Amino acid sequence: MKKIILDTSVCIDLNNGKLLKTVLQLAYEFVLPDVIIAELEEPAGKMLLKIGFVEEGTTGEETGVIYSLRNKYKEPSFNDLMALLLAKRNVCYLITADNALRNAAKQEGVTVHGLLWLMDVLVELKIITKSNAFKALKSIIEAGSWLPKRECEERFKKWRR
Repeated sequence: MKKIILDTSVCIDLNNGKLLKTVLQLAYEFVLPDVIIAELEEPAGKMLLKIGFVEEGTTGEETGVIYSLRNKYKEPSFNDLMALLLAKRNVCYLITADNALRNAAKQEGVTVHGLLWLMDVLVELKIITKSNAFKALKSIIEAGSWLPKRECEERFKKWRR
């Protein structure tokens, strides 16, 4: 099964949109770096593992690679760079809302998408209705997510009842 690596902000957004269990219906294994599991409070990282998300860590050698990435890319956090390394190691998608991480992922040859792409897939596969996607996105924005305004407006028009 193909994997998808999520960063912290996407987990929080999925929680705020009440989509955590919903995304698990997609034909992907959703992986979170162990450092992100440890840092998540709402939603709690351990709860994510209980509902079906998978935890992955790095080897000592890979930790050295993360420090090399840290020297190359100043803005993404260590935890974000760990998500990048896992996506690169697993040759899979990285889902993030962080522009610095997106740019680093692209430079490292990792396919990167955002939350809106993930929501589009849920709608296209009829896992959620357009109306539910509309409500979820509204909740995510109201909770303070920094999603791109223009792209959100496009989704609201497309998903309006």
